[in-house]
Amino acid sequence: MAVRKIYFLLICISFCLGAFAQRNFNDSLAYSRNRTTEKAMITLGSWAAANIISGFIVAGQTQGEAKYAWQMNAYWNLINEGLAIMGYINARKAMAKKYGFADNEAEQASIEKLYALNLGLDLAYIAGGFFLREKGMNTENMKSRDQLRGYGTSIVIQGGFLLLMDGVMITLHHRNSVRLNKKLKILELGAGPNGLGLSYKF
Repeated sequence: MAVRKIYFLLICISFCLGAFAQRNFNDSLAYSRNRTTEKAMITLGSWAAANIISGFIVAGQTQGEAKYAWQMNAYWNLINEGLAIMGYINARKAMAKKYGFADNEAEQASIEKLYALNLGLDLAYIAGGFFLREKGMNTENMKSRDQLRGYGTSIVIQGGFLLLMDGVMITLHHRNSVRLNKKLKILELGAGPNGLGLSYKF
Protein backbone atom coordinates (compact mmCIF):
# COMPACT_ATOMS: atom_id res chain seq x y z
CA MET A 1 0.00 0.00 0.00
CA ALA A 2 2.82 2.40 0.94
CA VAL A 3 4.60 1.61 -2.32
CA ARG A 4 1.46 2.43 -4.30
CA LYS A 5 1.07 5.77 -2.52
CA ILE A 6 4.66 6.69 -3.24
CA TYR A 7 4.24 5.65 -6.89
CA PHE A 8 1.05 7.70 -7.17
CA LEU A 9 2.78 10.71 -5.58
CA LEU A 10 5.69 10.47 -8.01
CA ILE A 11 3.27 10.33 -10.94
CA CYS A 12 1.49 13.45 -9.69
CA ILE A 13 4.76 15.33 -9.21
CA SER A 14 5.94 14.30 -12.68
CA PHE A 15 2.68 15.42 -14.24
CA CYS A 16 2.78 18.80 -12.48
CA LEU A 17 6.40 19.42 -13.44
CA GLY A 18 5.68 18.40 -17.01
CA ALA A 19 2.64 20.66 -17.24
CA PHE A 20 4.63 23.56 -15.75
CA ALA A 21 7.52 23.02 -18.19
CA GLN A 22 5.12 22.82 -21.12
CA ARG A 23 3.35 26.02 -20.07
CA ASN A 24 6.65 27.87 -19.71
CA PHE A 25 7.80 26.60 -23.08
CA ASN A 26 4.57 27.65 -24.80
CA ASP A 27 4.74 31.10 -23.22
CA SER A 28 8.40 31.43 -24.21
CA LEU A 29 7.78 30.37 -27.80
CA ALA A 30 4.78 32.65 -28.23
CA TYR A 31 6.71 35.57 -26.73
CA SER A 32 9.65 34.94 -29.04
CA ARG A 33 7.40 34.81 -32.11
CA ASN A 34 5.43 37.93 -31.25
CA ARG A 35 8.50 39.84 -30.10
CA THR A 36 10.23 39.02 -33.39
CA THR A 37 7.21 40.31 -35.29
CA GLU A 38 7.10 43.42 -33.11
CA LYS A 39 10.75 44.23 -33.85
CA ALA A 40 10.18 43.63 -37.56
CA MET A 41 7.28 46.10 -37.60
CA ILE A 42 9.42 48.69 -35.80
CA THR A 43 12.13 48.18 -38.43
CA LEU A 44 9.63 48.43 -41.29
CA GLY A 45 7.99 51.49 -39.75
CA SER A 46 11.34 53.22 -39.28
CA TRP A 47 12.38 52.45 -42.87
CA ALA A 48 9.02 53.72 -44.12
CA ALA A 49 9.17 56.95 -42.10
CA ALA A 50 12.70 57.68 -43.33
CA ASN A 51 11.67 57.10 -46.94
CA ILE A 52 8.51 59.20 -46.66
CA ILE A 53 10.31 62.20 -45.18
CA SER A 54 13.37 62.03 -47.43
CA GLY A 55 11.29 61.11 -50.46
CA PHE A 56 9.05 64.15 -50.39
CA ILE A 57 11.90 66.52 -49.47
CA VAL A 58 14.42 65.32 -52.08
CA ALA A 59 11.76 64.89 -54.80
CA GLY A 60 11.01 68.60 -54.50
CA GLN A 61 14.69 69.48 -54.94
CA THR A 62 15.59 67.24 -57.89
CA GLN A 63 14.58 66.82 -61.51
CA GLY A 64 14.20 64.03 -64.02
CA GLU A 65 14.59 60.36 -63.14
CA ALA A 66 15.88 61.05 -59.61
CA LYS A 67 12.78 63.11 -58.80
CA TYR A 68 10.44 60.25 -59.66
CA ALA A 69 12.57 57.70 -57.81
CA TRP A 70 12.38 59.69 -54.57
CA GLN A 71 8.72 60.39 -55.19
CA MET A 72 7.92 56.69 -55.49
CA ASN A 73 9.97 55.98 -52.35
CA ALA A 74 7.58 58.24 -50.45
CA TYR A 75 4.38 56.87 -52.04
CA TRP A 76 5.42 53.23 -51.61
CA ASN A 77 6.24 53.67 -47.95
CA LEU A 78 2.94 55.29 -47.06
CA ILE A 79 1.54 51.78 -47.49
CA ASN A 80 4.47 50.21 -45.62
CA GLU A 81 3.90 52.58 -42.71
CA GLY A 82 0.26 51.59 -42.46
CA LEU A 83 1.14 47.89 -42.56
CA ALA A 84 3.85 48.38 -39.92
CA ILE A 85 1.46 50.13 -37.54
CA MET A 86 -1.22 47.45 -37.91
CA GLY A 87 1.34 44.66 -37.57
CA TYR A 88 2.80 46.22 -34.42
CA ILE A 89 -0.64 46.60 -32.82
CA ASN A 90 -1.53 42.98 -33.63
CA ALA A 91 1.77 41.73 -32.20
CA ARG A 92 1.17 43.63 -28.97
CA LYS A 93 -2.32 42.18 -28.67
CA ALA A 94 -0.99 38.68 -29.31
CA MET A 95 1.42 39.09 -26.38
CA ALA A 96 -1.53 38.86 -23.97
CA LYS A 97 -2.85 35.58 -25.40
CA LYS A 98 -2.18 32.14 -23.98
CA TYR A 99 -0.98 29.45 -26.38
CA GLY A 100 -0.96 25.66 -26.15
CA PHE A 101 1.16 23.35 -28.28
CA ALA A 102 -1.52 23.12 -30.98
CA ASP A 103 -1.95 26.91 -31.02
CA ASN A 104 1.79 27.51 -31.32
CA GLU A 105 2.10 24.90 -34.05
CA ALA A 106 -0.69 26.54 -36.07
CA GLU A 107 0.72 30.04 -35.55
CA GLN A 108 4.24 28.99 -36.53
CA ALA A 109 3.03 27.30 -39.72
CA SER A 110 0.87 30.30 -40.59
CA ILE A 111 3.58 32.92 -40.11
CA GLU A 112 6.14 30.94 -42.11
CA LYS A 113 3.67 30.60 -44.98
CA LEU A 114 3.01 34.34 -44.81
CA TYR A 115 6.70 35.23 -45.11
CA ALA A 116 7.21 32.64 -47.85
CA LEU A 117 4.41 34.38 -49.78
CA ASN A 118 6.03 37.74 -49.06
CA LEU A 119 9.33 36.52 -50.50
CA GLY A 120 7.55 35.66 -53.74
CA LEU A 121 5.92 39.08 -53.84
CA ASP A 122 9.27 40.78 -53.17
CA LEU A 123 10.80 39.04 -56.17
CA ALA A 124 7.79 40.12 -58.24
CA TYR A 125 8.31 43.73 -57.12
CA ILE A 126 11.96 43.63 -58.15
CA ALA A 127 11.10 42.09 -61.52
CA GLY A 128 8.38 44.72 -62.02
CA GLY A 129 10.86 47.48 -61.24
CA PHE A 130 13.32 46.22 -63.83
CA PHE A 131 10.46 45.93 -66.32
CA LEU A 132 9.54 49.59 -65.80
CA ARG A 133 13.14 50.66 -66.27
CA GLU A 134 13.39 48.68 -69.49
CA LYS A 135 10.10 50.07 -70.71
CA GLY A 136 11.35 53.58 -69.96
CA MET A 137 14.38 52.97 -72.14
CA ASN A 138 12.09 52.30 -75.10
CA THR A 139 9.90 55.37 -74.53
CA GLU A 140 10.56 58.41 -76.67
CA ASN A 141 8.75 60.92 -74.47
CA MET A 142 11.39 62.25 -72.08
CA LYS A 143 9.01 62.86 -69.17
CA SER A 144 7.51 59.37 -69.44
CA ARG A 145 11.00 57.92 -69.76
CA ASP A 146 12.21 59.63 -66.60
CA GLN A 147 9.05 58.66 -64.75
CA LEU A 148 9.16 54.98 -65.71
CA ARG A 149 12.87 54.63 -64.99
CA GLY A 150 12.62 56.57 -61.73
CA TYR A 151 9.66 54.54 -60.50
CA GLY A 152 11.37 51.35 -61.61
CA THR A 153 14.55 52.19 -59.70
CA SER A 154 12.57 52.91 -56.56
CA ILE A 155 10.56 49.68 -56.77
CA VAL A 156 13.74 47.63 -57.24
CA ILE A 157 15.25 49.24 -54.12
CA GLN A 158 12.09 48.84 -52.05
CA GLY A 159 11.61 45.27 -53.20
CA GLY A 160 15.23 44.50 -52.37
CA PHE A 161 14.84 45.83 -48.84
CA LEU A 162 11.66 43.81 -48.29
CA LEU A 163 13.32 40.70 -49.71
CA LEU A 164 16.18 41.04 -47.24
CA MET A 165 13.87 41.74 -44.32
CA ASP A 166 11.47 38.89 -45.12
CA GLY A 167 14.40 36.51 -45.60
CA VAL A 168 15.69 37.34 -42.12
CA MET A 169 12.19 37.03 -40.66
CA ILE A 170 11.42 33.61 -42.11
CA THR A 171 14.80 32.37 -40.85
CA LEU A 172 14.08 33.60 -37.31
CA HIS A 173 10.57 32.17 -37.28
CA HIS A 174 11.80 28.85 -38.66
CA ARG A 175 14.15 28.56 -35.69
CA ASN A 176 11.10 28.75 -33.43
CA SER A 177 9.42 26.03 -35.50
CA VAL A 178 12.49 23.82 -35.02
CA ARG A 179 12.30 24.42 -31.27
CA LEU A 180 8.62 23.49 -31.29
CA ASN A 181 9.16 20.29 -33.25
CA LYS A 182 11.95 19.19 -30.94
CA LYS A 183 9.77 19.82 -27.90
CA LEU A 184 6.82 17.95 -29.40
CA LYS A 185 9.02 14.89 -29.87
CA ILE A 186 9.73 14.92 -26.14
CA LEU A 187 6.04 14.37 -25.44
CA GLU A 188 5.11 10.74 -25.86
CA LEU A 189 1.61 9.32 -25.89
CA GLY A 190 1.75 5.59 -25.55
CA ALA A 191 -0.04 2.56 -24.19
CA GLY A 192 1.29 1.01 -21.03
CA PRO A 193 0.17 -2.01 -18.99
CA ASN A 194 -2.34 0.19 -17.14
CA GLY A 195 -3.74 1.93 -20.23
CA LEU A 196 -2.85 5.15 -22.04
CA GLY A 197 -0.46 7.54 -20.38
CA LEU A 198 1.27 10.82 -21.17
CA SER A 199 4.94 11.00 -20.36
CA TYR A 200 7.24 14.03 -20.47
CA LYS A 201 11.01 13.78 -20.74
CA PHE A 202 13.25 16.50 -19.31
